[in-house]
Amino acid sequence: MKKIFAILLALAGITAVYAQNEAETLWGELKKQGQVSMDFSLKGTDPEGVVVSSETGKAYMQGDCYRIECGDMLICCDGTSMWLYNRDSEELVIDCDEALPFMKATDVKKDQKGNVNATYVADDITFKVKVSNITNPSAAFAPSFFVIDVKSLSEDVIVTDLRD
Repeated sequence: MKKIFAILLALAGITAVYAQNEAETLWGELKKQGQVSMDFSLKGTDPEGVVVSSETGKAYMQGDCYRIECGDMLICCDGTSMWLYNRDSEELVIDCDEALPFMKATDVKKDQKGNVNATYVADDITFKVKVSNITNPSAAFAPSFFVIDVKSLSEDVIVTDLRD
């Protein structure tokens, strides 16, 4: 469970929404590009430099909607609700978008290849995020791409809906 929480905090940095100046965040940088798909890698280290999280995945953004695929995790947001689905533990949590403690990923830099790098700190863990292979799909993503249909999941999945 601790690993899942660390991964969620790390992934949250990719879609930081509580930034004081959105243009200076990773979220703001990617949002400027319109609808995008991208690969990402992230590494979290504790104050002693020990790696506590290292993940790679794929992310998609369109306006305030996003979809993050990383290992056994699938996180979808339609701009108002967020679905966090762990395939291995067969658990789905649905909550309001702002319920996850999103982090402000700052220190945003673009390299010569168009990759975007950002850094942020959460609970004394420093996360380095690298976004690469940023592409702009020619067609818009369907709204259903940013939600998880609970009815499509097996009966074994534990669903917790925390929305009001």
